[in-house]
Amino acid sequence: MTDFTNQDLVPCFAFACLNLRSSSDFDADHGVKQSILNFKYDRKGMSKGGEGWKPSISDKNQFIIASSMIPMKFVKLDIQGSGNSDSFITSYIIRYSLNNKKWFEYKNGEIFKGNIDNESIVSLELNPPIIARSISIHPQTWKNDIGLRWELYTKEFEELSPQIQMGTISIGDKTLGNQKSPLEYTRKVIFEKEFAGIPKISVGITSLDYSNINGHHRCSVEAKNITSKGFDCIFKRYDNLINELSIDYTAAWTDDLIDSNLIQDKEFKNANSLFFYKKSSQPLQ
Repeated sequence: MTDFTNQDLVPCFAFACLNLRSSSDFDADHGVKQSILNFKYDRKGMSKGGEGWKPSISDKNQFIIASSMIPMKFVKLDIQGSGNSDSFITSYIIRYSLNNKKWFEYKNGEIFKGNIDNESIVSLELNPPIIARSISIHPQTWKNDIGLRWELYTKEFEELSPQIQMGTISIGDKTLGNQKSPLEYTRKVIFEKEFAGIPKISVGITSLDYSNINGHHRCSVEAKNITSKGFDCIFKRYDNLINELSIDYTAAWTDDLIDSNLIQDKEFKNANSLFFYKKSSQPLQ
């Protein structure tokens, strides 16, 4: 069974959160359904089945993919070899996609160390986390044959879309309340919970206490330097003095705000030729 000692992590395959497919399977007993971490073939009275995914041929074109209909935030990966054969992956790379059109190579194609035997579990903390709809493992080296059991983890109750947080903020003093005051004042807003990406911010003035100078009473509020953790709220005065100013803000993020152009990893250009089956040139008999 999967180890649940870290209760903050949710194992995606154990709870059927993701769809799985592979480049090929050796046979019906070595498919993706056998690739779950610690999988054991325990049907009594029958011949022994496979305990892990094994492709029809062991080469660098083989892969296994996990996909979701919505973006998920993956924070950890466990891999393990085949349970009933001395076959395991010794190194691999990770690829992922937000929209299943553009694919990227995690950490620019870094090759990660795999197993040293077929039963021990090798864990990889995904730092930074991978936000994706699909994530794939591509074996680079192996012992005997490619053999894999694995698990992907997300954070408990990790909800990517939508996310909304609201709050109120004010100047809090008379920083802008005399003629020697600066023309603007910045308050730092920290979100109660970090967003999965950079949200959109809207602000509205709820109360204003000001003093006229030359008949003017102008002011403005603006959100700047927006990150997933917070933003700077800029209060501005013009010819008037501001004794106090309060605003309500709404911060909202949805998965359509994920900009694949901001991803630092290099793009994998051959996704279609690798992931798609080629059309057969042989006519059907």
